[in-house]
Order: sequence, then structure tokens, then C-alpha cells
Amino acid sequence: MRLQELGGQHNTDKGDLAHSFRGVSYLDVYASYLADIREQVRCVLELGVLGGSSLKMWCDYFPQATVWGVDINPDSVRPYGPRIQTVLGSQADPAAIAQVAPGQMIDLVIDDGSHLVDHMVDSFKLLWPRVNNGGFYVMEDMRLTWNHDITPTRIEWPGQNCNGPDTNFVNVRAKMQALFDEKIDAMDKLQGDVRFCHFWPMMVVFKKV
Repeated sequence: MRLQELGGQHNTDKGDLAHSFRGVSYLDVYASYLADIREQVRCVLELGVLGGSSLKMWCDYFPQATVWGVDINPDSVRPYGPRIQTVLGSQADPAAIAQVAPGQMIDLVIDDGSHLVDHMVDSFKLLWPRVNNGGFYVMEDMRLTWNHDITPTRIEWPGQNCNGPDTNFVNVRAKMQALFDEKIDAMDKLQGDVRFCHFWPMMVVFKKV
């Protein structure tokens, strides 16, 4: 079954109009990179679990993979079926990340977590070294990184209030841009370990060399 069909079957929002631009949804973007390697993927991690819809979708899409989810909300960390594992904790907490697929490399990381720039940058730095050669790291909902104060999400989004009182909810795009610039600079100098960094509407896709 196509990823777009599985997304609808599992009721994930990655294929809806709010996550699409001119007829191309997140799921269309994912499929363009992943359709040919479905059978080779062994380990997937999604930061942000919510109700587990995306975890179940990835599990069906990648028949040989163990799918991991990390979420700070205790209500989201529960059994979702065979080959799905969940970890309770912040996406930027090294102790939580260390519980994901111990001793394994990861073929696909999706950051659909807190959407806080500080967390997103920290997560990338923690997880990029664990991405397999030829693997992907995807950041979603990038529109929120453009100097937005997303403090209201403490109330609006399930689990966001589980972040500590010192959490910075003011997103500064310059912090994210510094991460991109570092990786792009290395690519332009024929250095580093990034094969490409593709910018899509509301998404960024890194592929590892």
C-alpha cells in the first residue's frame, strides 16, 4: 500500500491540507525518498508520538523495521503494537535518546516533537551521529521556527505542559539557521557527512553520506 493510503488508514495528519502545499503533502515528500528502500529500512524514530498514528503508519510502510517514538507526555507512551517501541522523555534529553534502539543505527529520524528550536537543534546534534549511512533526518513544521513565541502551545498541545518551567518557548530562527549553515558550508567545501539538505515547504530533509 502507498504511504499516502496508509496515512489515511491510520489517520495521521501528515497528508492533510494543513500539511500540504500546492497538492504536495508531507507524505508525498516522504514517499519520494523512501518508496524504493522500504524493504531495507530497519530502524525508524519519530520524535513526538501523540496518539501513535504515525508510528503505526511507519510500521506498516517499513515491514522489516522497528519503529520507535519519543514523547514527553506519559499519556502517549503506551503499547501500539508489534515492532513499535516508545520512550518517555524530552526529545532533547540525552538519557531519553539513549534508550532508543540501544547499540543500533537509525535509518530515518522524524522530528515532529515540541517544535521548539532549542529542542530541535539539540535533538539533531544528539541523533545525527546515530543516523545510518544513506539514512535520513527530517524536520517538520518549520514555519514555527521563524521567530515565533509559541508559549500558547503549553495549553493548546497535549504534553507540551510536561516541559520544564525553564523551557524556552520563543523560537529564534537564527539558531536553526546556524545549524543549516554549518552543514551547508561543509558540503560546499566537500567535507562533512551530509549528502544533501533539501528544503521543502515546512520541511527540511537531510540525507547522510
